[in-house]
Amino acid sequence: MINKKLYWSLLRIFLPLFIIGSVFIYFTYNKPHTDFSKSRSEFTIESKDLISFYQIDPENANAKYLDKILLLTGIVTETEENIIILDNGIVCTLDPSQKVNEKINLGTKVSVKGRCIGYDDLLEEIRVDHSFIMKTPQP
Repeated sequence: MINKKLYWSLLRIFLPLFIIGSVFIYFTYNKPHTDFSKSRSEFTIESKDLISFYQIDPENANAKYLDKILLLTGIVTETEENIIILDNGIVCTLDPSQKVNEKINLGTKVSVKGRCIGYDDLLEEIRVDHSFIMKTPQP
């Protein structure tokens, strides 16, 4: 049997470590999500320039733009319920709080802010998620 003195000395060491670890895990698990609408864009770029950069050198483009917040300006070539496609090459998935505005028609120039999540070699598309329409056209 472990004597009482050893038991209490081990308890004094491991109990604070357990409490500190539990608090760290709790706050790490429950940290708030990033609000992409209020985040500052790291790059401002035309959609055609981004498309050509990815088509020429996808690895360098990923190193520069992957997981970065971009402000893209381009022409809407297709829309769906929560997706805007710019210049037939950038698929912007809108944030759940956003919906495609009725004022945004095909051929309209818009600015969209979102996080670049990569390039699809097979479909030759750049994927952007958590997108927000920043500038809508005036009627």
